[in-house]
Amino acid sequence: MNTFYLKQKVFAITDRYKIYDEKQNVIFHCESKFLSITHKMKLFDTLTNRHLFTMKRKLFTLLPNYLLFDAADKQVAKIRKRFTLFHHKLDITSSFGDYSIEGNFMAHDFSITKDGQTVADFHKKWISWGDSYEIRIYPEDQIGFYIALVIMIDNCLYNHQNSNHLLSFNR
Repeated sequence: MNTFYLKQKVFAITDRYKIYDEKQNVIFHCESKFLSITHKMKLFDTLTNRHLFTMKRKLFTLLPNYLLFDAADKQVAKIRKRFTLFHHKLDITSSFGDYSIEGNFMAHDFSITKDGQTVADFHKKWISWGDSYEIRIYPEDQIGFYIALVIMIDNCLYNHQNSNHLLSFNR
């Protein structure tokens, strides 16, 4: 099991995230494009500054839909929010398999499952500057993929509520 900490930068024009390991070393960072209609964001490996994934929001959908592309601009995943009344539920179809995400009513505790097994869970802190998550990833491979999913889920649940579906500025 690997534990990571995702923190959003508060005073920024665009959404910016830093992802720390257990020793508080920055290992990934994510930045969004200014005035992006699709709220385009890129995830980088901080040590090598290598681009890993690009995240984009689909326009003109009733419920949030996000797409994930690899560095070669090939779509590798799609997140779709389901309509539910008392808790959050999202579905992920990807080239790595199909996943389900369930969260509690207050949208602070989530688990990502694949074939009935939990592959990651994350908890949003109640009191913090910006969004702050503790993320536990159980498989040793595809860590960047799971980090990208957590960022997309955060945007799916929080930015989608606060945007006008065309231009998404910082919260």
